Amino acid sequence: MANKQEMLLMALAVKQGLIQKEKVQECMDLQAALEEQKGVSLPLLQIALKKKYLTEEQAANLGGAGGVDIPGVGDSISLDQARRISIFDVHKEIGQGGMATVFLATHKATHRQCALKVLFPKHTKNAKFVERFIREGKLLKEFECESIAKGYEYGRAGKENPLYFMSMEYIDGPSIQDLLDRDGPFDEQKSIYVITEAAKALAYMQERGVVHRDVKPDNIMWSKEGRVMLVDLGFATMIRKDLAGQFEDETCGTVQYISPEQAKGMADLDIRADIYSLGATLYHMVTGELPFTGKDSMEVMAKQVMEGLNQHSLKGGKISVHMHYFIEKMMSKERDFRYQTAREVVDDITEVLDGAADLQYNPSADTSSPFNFALGGDPHSSQRITKVGHSTGKFQPISQGSSGRMKPDGSSVRLPGARSTAIPPTRSGGANSTSVRKPVPSGNSTSSVRKPLTKPGTSVRMPGSKSVKLPPVKKPGDK
Repeated sequence: MANKQEMLLMALAVKQGLIQKEKVQECMDLQAALEEQKGVSLPLLQIALKKKYLTEEQAANLGGAGGVDIPGVGDSISLDQARRISIFDVHKEIGQGGMATVFLATHKATHRQCALKVLFPKHTKNAKFVERFIREGKLLKEFECESIAKGYEYGRAGKENPLYFMSMEYIDGPSIQDLLDRDGPFDEQKSIYVITEAAKALAYMQERGVVHRDVKPDNIMWSKEGRVMLVDLGFATMIRKDLAGQFEDETCGTVQYISPEQAKGMADLDIRADIYSLGATLYHMVTGELPFTGKDSMEVMAKQVMEGLNQHSLKGGKISVHMHYFIEKMMSKERDFRYQTAREVVDDITEVLDGAADLQYNPSADTSSPFNFALGGDPHSSQRITKVGHSTGKFQPISQGSSGRMKPDGSSVRLPGARSTAIPPTRSGGANSTSVRKPVPSGNSTSSVRKPLTKPGTSVRMPGSKSVKLPPVKKPGDK
């Protein structure tokens, strides 16, 4: 049954000539029937919208005038509404997020194809949402990074009932979430490629003092040309050193991927929060599962803070020890035990890909410490282990040049001066060899052999650990 506030809003609609009294009565009868027969309660404005007695814009304006946020009203933008932004030819809707609808458009003056993002009408009266939207437009326009969608224009169209918009580079390709939904878990080769490229984008942002705060599979795109790109900087913010120990009035991000400090509502967020979210994304990519689930957002956030990762998924044969290491370090509950910079993520992974280091998280170590290294290493130490002669047979590192790319289907893109990204390095001297022979570049007659970091047959001592003697490497033909 309609309440007093709803009746006042509908009376306002009648007074403004937006709807006839008979139509209002019809909506009231339908509302009562739904409640009686199906136990469903819908606001009158939403019923009038579904019956097409009011447009979305009219319903949103009425709701705003009465201070009412109506589900389904004002949380989308129609093609006709978007075409009010006169500097663009708007072709079709291509996506929708939590704050805006995205259209494929062409800038009339430059004839440049772009993705046009338009803020939902119900958010235009909220100064915080408008400020966040404009901040994203400014950041995208300022940034010059191959791994971040380039921003073009941003602004406001119209004086009454304005539309806030931004245009950016159009990415022709799926999101990582799209690929997960369609194909299931990624193989490790693709996963590492995606995560490394996304980490490069985060490193670029970190150098400029910006935290993304919403890294997740939905916000990582993979173009048909092989570019992995970070998108949606709607929650991005400048790092504030003066906020240490303080708390925000809201939790930003997507609960399945946010860091423990975000779940706690802490305001002094830095790049380590994004690194945690990138690790959660990697976990989802290789296991096909979310790191934490629950009956509601509060339960999931509590698990982000209190619970460890599902060790069955990590140790059950689904992933290699290399992947286990990366995930555990990126997703440490204590941010001091994670990678401290996004560049460190890139460098650490690259060392594995290049055969310079073989990193392993120790699954059998004491789990009371937030992070344990193989050979009994100190969890506070950033020292890495070179583990000689280890191979799981699962992890096929990508041999890639600085400008090499991989397509979503796994094929490679050969660019000038770059090696093919789909060729794994070749191990010489049998399964136990520590040397890695790189593919021979065209025009070269000899291959380069990387020597192991630790000489076989010598001892390695980590802080707080016993001396461990590494086994000698058998040469080809040895028994």
